Amino acid sequence: MNDQAGKTSFPKDEYQTDLIERGYTRQLTKATMKKGEFPAPMKSLFLTLLTCVSNKTTAFNEIPLKIQYLGYAIMAKTDFHCSQEIFTDLVKNVKT
Repeated sequence: MNDQAGKTSFPKDEYQTDLIERGYTRQLTKATMKKGEFPAPMKSLFLTLLTCVSNKTTAFNEIPLKIQYLGYAIMAKTDFHCSQEIFTDLVKNVKT
């Protein structure tokens, strides 16, 4: 991850098409993706991201947009600017 030079988001068509090619099985009609619709290795990646860098406390089957971006950046080996997002969520986790 090259945080300074990395993107802060990705075009919806770009990352969603790539995730479908990697095995996502559900129609993409909403921003939230379902972890259960991915093959096992990707489920594991997204669960790890949800557990470690997200302030999400419920519905761990749903992957919020910023975690989708982070997972996509890791899989696509693309620079992604995420340190501020991760830090903000970690601070929220400590406060709750």
